[in-house]
Amino acid sequence: MRNSECCDTGVGGGKPPVSDAAIPGCVLSRGETLSDQATKALRLRIMSGDFKVGAKLPSENILARDLDVSRTVIREAVSRLKAEGLLIARQGRAAFVLRNRPRRGFAISESDVEDIDCLSQILELRLGIEVAAAALAAQRCTPDALEDLWAAIAEFRTSRAGQSVCANACAEADLKFHRSIIDLTENDYFIDLFSYLSASLRLAIELGLQAAPAREDDRPEALAEHEAIAAAIEANDSEGAAARMREHLHRSNRRLIEQLTTE
Repeated sequence: MRNSECCDTGVGGGKPPVSDAAIPGCVLSRGETLSDQATKALRLRIMSGDFKVGAKLPSENILARDLDVSRTVIREAVSRLKAEGLLIARQGRAAFVLRNRPRRGFAISESDVEDIDCLSQILELRLGIEVAAAALAAQRCTPDALEDLWAAIAEFRTSRAGQSVCANACAEADLKFHRSIIDLTENDYFIDLFSYLSASLRLAIELGLQAAPAREDDRPEALAEHEAIAAAIEANDSEGAAARMREHLHRSNRRLIEQLTTE
């Protein structure tokens, strides 16, 4: 949990109100990515005053229900709005409306993901974050959290079984494994930044699989790399976990770029 001194803006006094404004008529279409659409829907509610400055944002469950998306999509949208300065985390991980107009902040656009040079830089950023996160995860993991990590590996295995793969299911299962490791850091800043990056990473993975469906020999390779990372974390081997993650991301980044550049 974050220290309240670094997260509380000190605006106002007492307990801030919880916005209970629903999002009528906002069941999302399936054109743009769901994260993009959810971000736009929530941004509109903040800018229109439905979610007032100082109010606590409704829970992930309520927002996911109102927008008919997963909690993961809501988490990514909230992370983007934090980067825009519209939301701030206080009282643990609760999100509060900080202002009703966005400011320029760290951002990755969809066009960046579609440009190979920009995507390569995004993947380098991801590598730096996740290598450090794997080392911290090995130091801080608990038995319950390890169960979630191995469950994510099982889901990844299932998503890649059979003769063909579903790009959306594969991307989600892959990111779920990596998110499980990020969660093990118990560092909200790692979690927020990875949640923000996840939308771009999901789009890149889906585009790669659609452009060049995973070769049979890639499936067991990626799975074995996930298992090696998890084993190092379970053994509380910080250096080993970081090394396995670095090797995995170098290989997975190469696989992704090759898929996206396949004629």
